[in-house]
Amino acid sequence: MAGERKLSGTERAAILLLTVREDVAQEIMKILPTQTLHRVTGYAAMLRDVPVETIVEIKREFCEKMRNANALQLGNTREVIRELLSGFMSPEEVEKLTLDMSPDGGATEGLEALKWMAPDSIAAFLRNEHPQTIALVLAHLEPSHSAQVLQKLRPSIQPEVIMRLSNLDRVAPTVLQDLNKVLKEELITSASASSEVLGGLENVAEIMNNMDKNSETSIFESIEEINPSLVEEIRELMFTFEDLQNVDNRGMQELSKQISNEHLVLALKTASDVIKQKFFANISSRAADLIKEELEVMGPVKLSDVEAAQQEIVKVARRLADEGKIMLAGKGGAEALV
Repeated sequence: MAGERKLSGTERAAILLLTVREDVAQEIMKILPTQTLHRVTGYAAMLRDVPVETIVEIKREFCEKMRNANALQLGNTREVIRELLSGFMSPEEVEKLTLDMSPDGGATEGLEALKWMAPDSIAAFLRNEHPQTIALVLAHLEPSHSAQVLQKLRPSIQPEVIMRLSNLDRVAPTVLQDLNKVLKEELITSASASSEVLGGLENVAEIMNNMDKNSETSIFESIEEINPSLVEEIRELMFTFEDLQNVDNRGMQELSKQISNEHLVLALKTASDVIKQKFFANISSRAADLIKEELEVMGPVKLSDVEAAQQEIVKVARRLADEGKIMLAGKGGAEALV
């Protein structure tokens, strides 16, 4: 090797080919363009001694590029790439890496693709699907994303979707594969996996926490007519802004340190007197007076903005609870102006 000279892409490709099994190298060479193949094999023929650290660095770089690939077309080449990776990675590492090898960092296959779609688009796609199918799809999305999609669906179907989502627990890989066919995409699943944890009550509670108040009320009222106990189970796992009144004073003081006055003023716009006094009692009298003044002069604001501020404060409270800094007690839309 010529000292510290930076290797070209062709040279690095040649070194990589020479460090994997011969049969793997042959398969890769079959899919290379003729001109590229001539350049790579030409350089490979001239190679003699290559430092181990150079080989390690080239393999590391290759793996990194595979993880971050944005335009790799995974048709017949997927198995070739898997074989190549198996030359210097464990089976577990190969499986994890090839799951991610698709455009947009692995987000364009089956259910994963939906995570990058707008709620309107997903709702339109699911418009005529069975509630069970919709529940399976929502279980794969982040709760806030699921809530947005759910709100775009027909109000008449929302309660049934929530009930089915509540009953989801472990779903066999074959069910996910069938769902993927419905979505007209290919889903790569681990052959060794026996099941995948999906929805359930906790996921439903998270989704409902991210719904606007009108949608939440409407859905719960509909479910309550069919299954009142299910509503209670979900509510017990939910934690809302008003539930902060049950946090002790020390916890409220810690929470108040972590949120901005701007968020707090907006969140208190529709809050009950009880929750307002709870906050005022746990911040300085000067800060409390300033917030009271801002509330008095505040004009009409969007209800969705108020709810967003309340949800943001609840998220901070949950984070502090996860960190063991406060204790939380669980509880059993429209652009309106308030």
